[in-house]
Amino acid sequence: MCRLDKNFLDLLTSGNVRIEFDNLKRAKFDVAKNKVRITPGCDCVNHTRFEEHIDRNSHDICNFGRKGQYRFKPFMEKETPKPPFGRHEFERARKAKKMRTLSISTIRDTIFQKLLCKPIDKHAESMFRKYIDENSYGYRKGKSSKGAVKKIRRYIKDGYVHILDGDIEQFFDKIDHTLLEQKMSDFFGEENKLVQRYLRKFMRVDKIPVGGSDAYKNDKTQIKKRTIGIPQGGVLSGLLANVFLFDFDLFVTQDLMSTYEFKYLRYADDFVLMFKDDRHIVEVFGLLEKYLANEKLTLHPLPTGQRESNRKYSEKLNLSAAGKESLDFLGFEISSRFLQVKDDNLKKFKKKIVKIVNDSYDKWIKNNQPLFLPAFFTDVVNEINKKITGLEDSIEHEDGLCPHCKKLIAKRSWIGYFMMIDDVRQLRNIDRTIRAEIARSYRIKSNGHHLTRKEFSKYTHRLKSVVDTYYVYKKQIKRHRKNGYCCYDKHRYYDESKQLLVTPPHGKDA
Repeated sequence: MCRLDKNFLDLLTSGNVRIEFDNLKRAKFDVAKNKVRITPGCDCVNHTRFEEHIDRNSHDICNFGRKGQYRFKPFMEKETPKPPFGRHEFERARKAKKMRTLSISTIRDTIFQKLLCKPIDKHAESMFRKYIDENSYGYRKGKSSKGAVKKIRRYIKDGYVHILDGDIEQFFDKIDHTLLEQKMSDFFGEENKLVQRYLRKFMRVDKIPVGGSDAYKNDKTQIKKRTIGIPQGGVLSGLLANVFLFDFDLFVTQDLMSTYEFKYLRYADDFVLMFKDDRHIVEVFGLLEKYLANEKLTLHPLPTGQRESNRKYSEKLNLSAAGKESLDFLGFEISSRFLQVKDDNLKKFKKKIVKIVNDSYDKWIKNNQPLFLPAFFTDVVNEINKKITGLEDSIEHEDGLCPHCKKLIAKRSWIGYFMMIDDVRQLRNIDRTIRAEIARSYRIKSNGHHLTRKEFSKYTHRLKSVVDTYYVYKKQIKRHRKNGYCCYDKHRYYDESKQLLVTPPHGKDA
């Protein structure tokens, strides 16, 4: 039996199914709602029902998986707004063409994907590290969007300030199945027949189009065959995307970089080429277009005149101090002068804060509770603080350290992600927005009563500042980063009785 097939079969145990299910629940815990939020797939089985029948589900996954008879149920397609639009702004996002289509699998299929992903991801990572370790940052362990941004900033300091910002048009939706099947065979080895069989099944899994999930319950004709593209948002999606673009990475790094001097980074279907001057950017762009056309993919064009309002473009940018342009990449706005939060992401965070405040007011009004009670403001402040810091603060021992290993706990909040920025004016603006929104909403909901400055300070003295949190986190990292980060976070869980995120001592199960 071939190595990848054997490693996959070894993972098909009921114990591993339970581990992956527990990990899934932890990953999908919603801080704001204090509960697990796993969207059920087309079988309508939520995490509670799945756990009630965990033995039967484990048996089916392992038994059918070993025999090569496991079948994915259709994936439900779901639209979600892109920044700056929030989760509930579907119509506005559609008009602005700022929607992303994700594929929702059943819990059983998600767990099966996770088990299948483990052995092939290990093989893929060895290939990526050997050939494109410094170039590919998306969907890889040990690599991150923040790592890519740091690398871009270093290249800018080295003088690579002329940028080709490329974007592949509808990449996940346009991947050709015949080409992907051949690439998978070459990459993983056609001798691994079981793994290859399940990858092909995942690639061609049926879909239920947006809006068809309710009708599907009574009418199975809602199912559509997937003849092109792969599911976006699935456990295997990012890995297969990297496999498909592996040859493209080699073309750029081995063929083009040997002829033209530039730096190259890719995250999923977004990539940047960084030059010291702009003499060859258009020429290289043409070579990239030609290569991707042979892969049946299309690059968004470079603008040549007046831009069409609703069309995406690749960009040719000058990030030097004289150029006064900036690169929007992975939520950041990058230039030689500053690193900021991208404006769309800033707007989306502010909208979330506004929604938290309004929801808190509406909840108290619905329960006929007076808004001037200190308990009300405590509730509002607690919800906002969770949004600013996440729940990591509730398990820290002191100075951001894990109480068990005394290493830094990684921050998973919004400010934790954007801690790299060096322009805090945006954060001060968020602080002003939070305080203004609390006062504005109180005035509206309480029929015109204004909070005095003294009252506001009294009721909101525990409200965290985004700017202060930013500086606290920066100091913690400066003091303790040499010791590394706590790696025990996968066993953390939310204790509803204590209203805290907790982690057991190292070496014990959660």
